[in-house]
Amino acid sequence: MKKLFFVSVGVIGLLFCVWFFAEDYSVCPISTQVTQIKFDIMEIDMGQLEQGKPKTVSFQYKNIGEHPLLIQHVETSCGCTQPEWTKQPIKPGDSAEIKVSYDAKYSGRFFKTITVFCNTLNGMNELKIKGEVKLSVNNK
Repeated sequence: MKKLFFVSVGVIGLLFCVWFFAEDYSVCPISTQVTQIKFDIMEIDMGQLEQGKPKTVSFQYKNIGEHPLLIQHVETSCGCTQPEWTKQPIKPGDSAEIKVSYDAKYSGRFFKTITVFCNTLNGMNELKIKGEVKLSVNNK
């Protein structure tokens, strides 16, 4: 009888430990499910910009995977480039965009990288913008 009692207590204790220490993935299923993203284009030539006049372009993307897509963070290679994106999960088959604004404060050629962190297999994608800022007539 004592043996059955100790085995029962041991099994209950083991089940309690498994339950207590198990991660609850239902709280945040987005970050644990890998999906796929497809961008229409990965690099945009913004052409010639007038100095002091910011310009915004959009990178269109689609969730081509089977789970919701979450853009967790977007990082740019300099402060002159500002990204804007939806913080809401993108359902499978749905599309969205990442808007990128370039400041155009200084004249000359530019080449900037935008790194998109999301719940895909490699975890990130690199987008690029390039162009040339021409000295404005007022600044000559």
